[in-house]
Amino acid sequence: MTKNITKYSLSLLASANDGVQAQILFSNETAFFVGRIDFYKGTELPKSYLWHPTNANDESQTYLVLAMSHSVLGNVADLLRNEGPWILELSPSTPPPFFGASTQGYGGKLKTVGTEKTGEGDFNFSLLL
Repeated sequence: MTKNITKYSLSLLASANDGVQAQILFSNETAFFVGRIDFYKGTELPKSYLWHPTNANDESQTYLVLAMSHSVLGNVADLLRNEGPWILELSPSTPPPFFGASTQGYGGKLKTVGTEKTGEGDFNFSLLL
Protein backbone atom coordinates (compact mmCIF):
# COMPACT_ATOMS: atom_id res chain seq x y z
CA MET A 1 0.00 0.00 0.00
CA THR A 2 1.26 3.47 -0.79
CA LYS A 3 0.24 6.93 0.37
CA ASN A 4 1.27 10.15 -1.35
CA ILE A 5 2.63 12.71 1.08
CA THR A 6 2.94 16.43 0.53
CA LYS A 7 3.11 17.75 4.09
CA TYR A 8 4.72 16.67 7.34
CA SER A 9 5.13 17.75 10.94
CA LEU A 10 7.94 16.73 13.27
CA SER A 11 7.45 16.12 17.00
CA LEU A 12 10.22 15.52 19.54
CA LEU A 13 8.92 13.84 22.67
CA ALA A 14 9.96 15.25 26.05
CA SER A 15 11.10 13.11 28.98
CA ALA A 16 11.49 9.99 26.85
CA ASN A 17 14.62 8.03 27.78
CA ASP A 18 13.82 4.91 25.76
CA GLY A 19 11.15 3.99 23.26
CA VAL A 20 9.66 6.53 20.86
CA GLN A 21 11.82 9.66 20.81
CA ALA A 22 10.21 11.49 17.88
CA GLN A 23 7.51 11.18 15.26
CA ILE A 24 7.03 12.57 11.79
CA LEU A 25 3.35 12.77 10.84
CA PHE A 26 2.38 12.85 7.15
CA SER A 27 -0.58 14.26 5.26
CA ASN A 28 -1.43 15.15 1.69
CA GLU A 29 -3.81 17.42 -0.21
CA THR A 30 -6.79 15.09 0.27
CA ALA A 31 -6.17 13.59 3.73
CA PHE A 32 -5.29 15.24 7.05
CA PHE A 33 -3.32 12.13 8.10
CA VAL A 34 -1.92 9.26 5.99
CA GLY A 35 0.81 7.84 8.22
CA ARG A 36 3.84 8.43 10.39
CA ILE A 37 7.36 7.35 11.20
CA ASP A 38 8.14 6.56 14.85
CA PHE A 39 11.82 6.95 15.82
CA TYR A 40 12.96 4.62 18.63
CA LYS A 41 15.92 4.64 21.00
CA GLY A 42 17.12 2.08 23.56
CA THR A 43 14.78 -0.68 22.46
CA GLU A 44 14.42 -3.18 19.65
CA LEU A 45 12.50 -1.74 16.72
CA PRO A 46 8.92 -3.01 16.57
CA LYS A 47 7.41 -4.18 13.28
CA SER A 48 5.97 -1.49 11.05
CA TYR A 49 2.20 -1.82 10.65
CA LEU A 50 -0.92 -0.67 8.85
CA TRP A 51 -3.19 1.07 11.32
CA HIS A 52 -6.93 0.94 10.59
CA PRO A 53 -8.66 1.94 13.84
CA THR A 54 -12.16 2.60 12.47
CA ASN A 55 -12.59 0.54 9.29
CA ALA A 56 -10.14 -2.23 8.49
CA ASN A 57 -11.29 -2.52 4.89
CA ASP A 58 -11.42 1.15 3.85
CA GLU A 59 -8.05 2.16 2.36
CA SER A 60 -8.77 5.84 3.06
CA GLN A 61 -8.90 4.94 6.76
CA THR A 62 -5.73 2.83 6.72
CA TYR A 63 -2.59 4.62 7.87
CA LEU A 64 1.02 3.50 7.45
CA VAL A 65 3.23 3.44 10.55
CA LEU A 66 6.96 2.86 10.06
CA ALA A 67 9.51 2.21 12.82
CA MET A 68 13.05 3.58 12.48
CA SER A 69 16.04 4.15 14.73
CA HIS A 70 16.36 7.59 16.33
CA SER A 71 19.86 7.76 14.84
CA VAL A 72 18.45 8.48 11.36
CA LEU A 73 15.97 11.18 12.41
CA GLY A 74 18.16 14.11 11.33
CA ASN A 75 18.88 12.53 7.97
CA VAL A 76 15.22 11.74 7.30
CA ALA A 77 14.25 15.32 8.23
CA ASP A 78 16.97 16.62 5.90
CA LEU A 79 15.72 14.46 3.05
CA LEU A 80 12.14 15.64 3.57
CA ARG A 81 13.23 19.29 3.51
CA ASN A 82 15.44 19.00 0.44
CA GLU A 83 14.05 16.26 -1.80
CA GLY A 84 10.68 15.04 -2.97
CA PRO A 85 7.90 14.56 -3.80
CA TRP A 86 7.45 11.57 -1.49
CA ILE A 87 5.49 8.34 -1.07
CA LEU A 88 5.12 6.31 2.10
CA GLU A 89 4.93 2.56 1.34
CA LEU A 90 4.22 -0.51 3.46
CA SER A 91 3.06 -3.97 2.42
CA PRO A 92 0.70 -5.92 4.69
CA SER A 93 1.94 -9.27 6.04
CA THR A 94 -1.48 -10.81 5.36
CA PRO A 95 -3.82 -10.20 2.44
CA PRO A 96 -7.08 -8.26 2.87
CA PRO A 97 -9.61 -8.31 4.34
CA PHE A 98 -7.95 -6.90 7.45
CA PHE A 99 -9.28 -7.43 10.97
CA GLY A 100 -8.78 -5.50 14.20
CA ALA A 101 -7.09 -2.14 14.64
CA SER A 102 -3.80 -2.98 12.91
CA THR A 103 -2.12 -5.37 10.51
CA GLN A 104 1.58 -6.17 10.69
CA GLY A 105 3.56 -4.94 7.70
CA TYR A 106 6.90 -5.47 5.99
CA GLY A 107 9.08 -3.64 3.51
CA GLY A 108 8.27 -0.16 4.78
CA LYS A 109 9.75 2.71 2.77
CA LEU A 110 9.88 6.45 2.49
CA LYS A 111 10.73 7.00 -1.16
CA THR A 112 10.76 9.69 -3.78
CA VAL A 113 8.21 9.75 -6.58
CA GLY A 114 9.79 9.37 -10.00
CA THR A 115 13.47 10.02 -10.44
CA GLU A 116 15.90 12.58 -9.11
CA LYS A 117 18.67 14.18 -11.17
CA THR A 118 22.17 13.15 -10.14
CA GLY A 119 24.40 15.77 -8.56
CA GLU A 120 21.40 17.88 -7.59
CA GLY A 121 21.99 17.95 -3.83
CA ASP A 122 24.64 17.47 -1.20
CA PHE A 123 23.05 14.84 1.03
CA ASN A 124 25.62 12.46 2.56
CA PHE A 125 24.09 8.96 2.64
CA SER A 126 27.12 7.59 4.52
CA LEU A 127 25.73 9.32 7.61
CA LEU A 128 22.88 6.80 7.63
CA LEU A 129 25.26 3.91 8.31
